[in-house]
Amino acid sequence: MMTWTPTLMLLTALFGPPVQGEVGSPPTTQRLSVQGVDSAPPRDAVDDARLERLAKAVADNPRDREARVAHARGLIAAGKPGDALNAVKAWREVDAYNLVVVRLLGDLLTELGRPAEALRAYSAVTELLATDPEAHRALATILKQQGDLDAAHQRLTVARSLRPNDARIRFELADVALRLERREEARTLLSSIVDDDSAPQQLRHPAKQRLAQVFAQVRRSANAAGDTTAAETAAAEIEALSLKGGTVNDIKIYLTWDTDRTDVDLWVRTPSGEKIFYSHTKGRHGAALFDDVTSGYGPESFTAPKARTGAYQVQVNYFGGSGSADKEARGEVLVVLNEGRDDEAQHSFPYRLFKKKQTITVAKIEVAR
Repeated sequence: MMTWTPTLMLLTALFGPPVQGEVGSPPTTQRLSVQGVDSAPPRDAVDDARLERLAKAVADNPRDREARVAHARGLIAAGKPGDALNAVKAWREVDAYNLVVVRLLGDLLTELGRPAEALRAYSAVTELLATDPEAHRALATILKQQGDLDAAHQRLTVARSLRPNDARIRFELADVALRLERREEARTLLSSIVDDDSAPQQLRHPAKQRLAQVFAQVRRSANAAGDTTAAETAAAEIEALSLKGGTVNDIKIYLTWDTDRTDVDLWVRTPSGEKIFYSHTKGRHGAALFDDVTSGYGPESFTAPKARTGAYQVQVNYFGGSGSADKEARGEVLVVLNEGRDDEAQHSFPYRLFKKKQTITVAKIEVAR
């Protein structure tokens, strides 16, 4: 059963219920299917005594961000979203340039059924912090999860102009360009990362994976059109990447998140019960996890070239990180089924983790006989 978080509620309010290929919808593949499970964990119960202590902590130190977050989250957990909204508005009056408070305000407005106001609140991030690339990235994450890819592309384009040498921003922009079928733009961006010796290897490898998907699409189109020369050229481009994990797989999974100095981990439990994660990256039957990213944003990826019959559990764990303790981890899991084949299908699942050490099952992939 999918948990309806503020992000999904805003998506539904603005664009209607999910349709095939969007968040949480099962694809119509014959052997492989995927379905969303949870997008956020349940909140801890909070009683009146704890609420009083949380309110007192805010009163004692109004500029303590961690106290403000704890108070707002406590009110939400206690089923008092209206009181939480008032508390967040009061916080914003003394801390208007904080990304956390602006985003929390948008979440609460969504939960209260006020999606237009919520979108304005989210957008205020880039109005207040117009020259901060992280503000534009944060808004792009929300817009992407809402399905507004054109607006997300615009925000990431601005972020790239503000920080042109940031390889991760280029990767995120390439990802959105791919979804918009702007393949040449995506190819240029991904190639710039693959060829950039200064880019971290943890990013260059997934850039190679996505670049191989671009070439694979070109090859499929060329084969369909009978253009053997173009198909052979694309095949040679794929071969030159020397890609670990290959380009034709039953299952490929990508994990990304939207905060720096945070460690979010991708866990995949196979039908046999084997757990593939950062300390056990090579599983049976060729299943493998690539790129344990510990400094923020991701991506991390998983590949199963020949999926086994049964269910694969796709999980996200907020391992930890440095910096502010009030950081949430929110982002997206992208599941690719039948990668590199004519019936390739991609499905995205947003998630949100409120604190470190939380784990949720984001999606379940069923493999029929």
